[in-house]
Amino acid sequence: MFRKLLLGALGLLVLVCAVLTAAWFSLRAEPAPQGRLLATSEAENYLLAAARVGDTELVTGLLKAGTPVEARDSRGFSPLILAAYHGHLDTVRALLAAGADACAGDKRGNTALMGAAFKGYGDVVTLLNQQPCAVDQANSLGQTALMFASLFGRQEVVDQLREKGASPEARDSSGRSVDDWARTQTEPQAPVAPAPVAPSDSAAAR
Repeated sequence: MFRKLLLGALGLLVLVCAVLTAAWFSLRAEPAPQGRLLATSEAENYLLAAARVGDTELVTGLLKAGTPVEARDSRGFSPLILAAYHGHLDTVRALLAAGADACAGDKRGNTALMGAAFKGYGDVVTLLNQQPCAVDQANSLGQTALMFASLFGRQEVVDQLREKGASPEARDSSGRSVDDWARTQTEPQAPVAPAPVAPSDSAAAR
């Protein structure tokens, strides 16, 4: 009887020692590598950078490799928003073909269409207007693509948006209409100052 108890106690002691040893080694072990998460983050950064510069081939390759088409930077810019803002038509087309959401805005609610209208890229606006988004979709300040186009005198874009049904009666959160935005334009300064009139020329003119 005593021998059985002794053997049982020894067995229990060995089991406890094994558990404690395993726990100790697990605490000292290196943490599991986060390579996959890091690679995904890096791939998203590459995708955003490629969209910004219009590298359609790299954008397509990253998307085929599984990089999320709706990757975002700290300001909420997506690859589509960046490509549209910088006027890269082919890149915009590739992103849309991969399922990019043309109606999604950044952290302030600005969409790809607003960015293209702001910069006056008529071809990009034409492509984005084919997407199922409200042409009068507004950002967090109530501003629409038509307001941005009107502010900077992008007449081609204004005409496209009006044909699509954009309302000139829409008002932003401050109460300004599209016409109000258009009236805030200032006459652009000539890139080169006119040459001064020579004294002899002015005398002859008299």
